[in-house]
Amino acid sequence: MTSKLRNTLEDLIRRAVAEGVTPSAVCAVASGGERLEPIAVGDAVRFGENGQELPEAERVRAEAGTSYDLASVTKIFTTITALSLVDDGTLKLDQPIGSQLPQYRIGAKSQVTLRHLLTHTSGLPGSWTGWLRALERAEGFERERLLKDLLATELEAAPGSRFEYSCVGFNTVMALAETATGRPWAKLVQERLLDRLPTTELTGAPEIERCAATEFQPELGRGMVRGIVHDEAAWSLGSGQAGGLSGNGLCGNAGMFGTAAALLELGEALRTALPGILSPGLAAEMWRSQLPEGLAEKSGIDFGHSLGLRIGQSSWVGDHSEARGHNGFTGTSLLVDQQAGISVVLLSNRVHPRRELSDVQAFRRSISDAVYQELAV
Repeated sequence: MTSKLRNTLEDLIRRAVAEGVTPSAVCAVASGGERLEPIAVGDAVRFGENGQELPEAERVRAEAGTSYDLASVTKIFTTITALSLVDDGTLKLDQPIGSQLPQYRIGAKSQVTLRHLLTHTSGLPGSWTGWLRALERAEGFERERLLKDLLATELEAAPGSRFEYSCVGFNTVMALAETATGRPWAKLVQERLLDRLPTTELTGAPEIERCAATEFQPELGRGMVRGIVHDEAAWSLGSGQAGGLSGNGLCGNAGMFGTAAALLELGEALRTALPGILSPGLAAEMWRSQLPEGLAEKSGIDFGHSLGLRIGQSSWVGDHSEARGHNGFTGTSLLVDQQAGISVVLLSNRVHPRRELSDVQAFRRSISDAVYQELAV
């Protein structure tokens, strides 16, 4: 990789930080297996516990080793963990999940499969507000009660009839896996994926002092969120997770933390078909378009979807139809392109101190375009 690319990426990140798109960002790139040293710019912590901007001397600078809340990039981890259970016969892609979950044995819900959940075609709504109802009732986050509420969520459409990006669906995957195995979700992710990667810097329970801060949420009693998942649904469901590994909030929809270099290792594992993690057949399913013909257009989306991965979502990967990956609400993304031999990680904390401050899509796309222009053949 060239010094020209490194300079271009650093310039783009510095511009984004200077323009207030995000307080900080770290970028890591691999091409043909060669890793570019991560580029870190800005402040991982710019605002203090009271939400006020800190003097420069008190800020925490972003470094290559800074751990970021990966937000919905976590859904890639969830997909791989669930597919490993398909590999060993514990789960089946096309068997109705009601065989494991009693709440899915009646009516249209009895048709929902794991494939539906992993492709956002289950008919479930996008979000679940049981966590907010629990706060309003001041009853605390009792996980079994919250999961019961989550699994009672009604469908809004017939399974397979629409694409609707659904965090509810991915937390249902978590519940399905826990029920089928009798194992806590955090342990399943650790054993079936994290332990098989060449890094220890992807985790659901990070060291707070190594983390970039996210949002200031005094209205939820959280203060400045740092080292605990930003997503409220994952925060509630992860708070009481069995096994003691996930007090920070690791769930099916969000909760993973990691450095840019560590997430790049997952990207490279995906690019090379997840050796030692999934069977070749199931790894290939993560690259194959899964949406029935015409469903994307009917659902109003301009991208495809495999199991757990978006395909060619131009708003952030640019005009590269073979690119797969996922982005996250906190300002994170992982792009992988087998054909071009490229993996790109961009981590930021654009929600620090408030989520309303910026849209990082144009920033993400500028990074993707720069990498492809320099490296793709």
